[in-house]
This record gives sequence, C-alpha cells and structure tokens, in this order.
Amino acid sequence: SDKQAEGGRGTSRKTAGGVDANASKQHLYDMAKKLDISGRSSMSKQELVQAIQKANRRKTAKARS
Repeated sequence: SDKQAEGGRGTSRKTAGGVDANASKQHLYDMAKKLDISGRSSMSKQELVQAIQKANRRKTAKARS
C-alpha cells in the first residue's frame, strides 16, 4: 500500500486505491513506465493514477489465480 494509507482512517491526504494521488506527475509517469503502461506520455495526472490502479488490479488478480 502507499504511504498515505499508512496513516489509517485518520489521514486526510487523498489516496486512490493504493496509488498516491498526491504524487508528482513525473513520479506517476515513472511508475507507469515500470508497469509498461502504453500511452502514458500523453496521459494527464488523473489518467496516470487510473491506469496505475488498473494495472495493479490486473497484477493482483493474476497473482491470486
């Protein structure tokens, strides 16, 4: 999980399914690159967050099967 989730329910910073939605766009881009997400160079910050979430869900589902 991300650093934001470590604070538990009392944290006031926004998280997005284990992705730090407050991270810089460059950081999100670098994460997307590691996950080999295509089209990342033209994505907005919010689109990067969503794409990373989706990739993480796929990876988790694959690991559980």
